[in-house]
Amino acid sequence: MESSSLKTRMAVCALLPCLLTGAKANESEPEIEVELDTRAIRDFYPKDPNLTSEKQLLGALQEVLEKLQTKRIPPWEKKFGQVAMCDLGEQCAIRKGSRIGKMCDCPRGAFCNFFLLKCL
Repeated sequence: MESSSLKTRMAVCALLPCLLTGAKANESEPEIEVELDTRAIRDFYPKDPNLTSEKQLLGALQEVLEKLQTKRIPPWEKKFGQVAMCDLGEQCAIRKGSRIGKMCDCPRGAFCNFFLLKCL
């Protein structure tokens, strides 16, 4: 008795999905096929780029490069590793954290005070 009810249940479970998919196919609207287009990377970028902002950026970059080219270190400074001379009372050193760097040499008879960072 149990085997016949088990077989019946199995048959119903097997036929139920088939009936549901068949009924669903009949009730639904006809499917519309959509063709997908392939896209290139250039499709995601604007067709006419904003050339004015690019020109402004290039102009600013050109100005910076020209300034860097005109700023030259005298050859004697490069060759001998010397720093320029500064006047009395001028800032002769700079402090960065616990380190102090010399910016210029004080004239003869004066010294660079590393507390005030000036030639005295």
